[in-house]
Amino acid sequence: MEITFKKVHTAKDLTISAIIMAAGIGLYFINAGVGIVLAICGLLMLLLYKGGHKRNGEDIILKKKAFDVAHSCRESLKGFLDGKDVEPLINKDISGGVIRLEVLYNESAAVAYAQLFDFSNYNYEPATEMVELHGQRAQTLIGKL
Repeated sequence: MEITFKKVHTAKDLTISAIIMAAGIGLYFINAGVGIVLAICGLLMLLLYKGGHKRNGEDIILKKKAFDVAHSCRESLKGFLDGKDVEPLINKDISGGVIRLEVLYNESAAVAYAQLFDFSNYNYEPATEMVELHGQRAQTLIGKL
């Protein structure tokens, strides 16, 4: 079964959009042109910018973090994501090749979704499927980020 996510608004997104719209409305009385532009920017942010992710059918809002990791960490990360009792190594010193680790997580709910990619032919190719982690395993991975 494939795990799919949709982009959603977070409280931070809504707050920033509201502040920019309010600033635009307030600035309208000082300089109408700038106020209108700023209010429109706030409205567009409200409509278009979504910084969170949510798995279809669940209510937990997740943050996304993706970064390149040294290739020497591949086996420990792959073993950890496969469910083996291995401590994941995350070394961001990328001398000697890279792999990509993408993690969607919610620290307070102790849930994480992770996927590992190999860099080959100027493309990232999936090395693992999207893996769902709960409890202590999720907290271990989140703590390494």
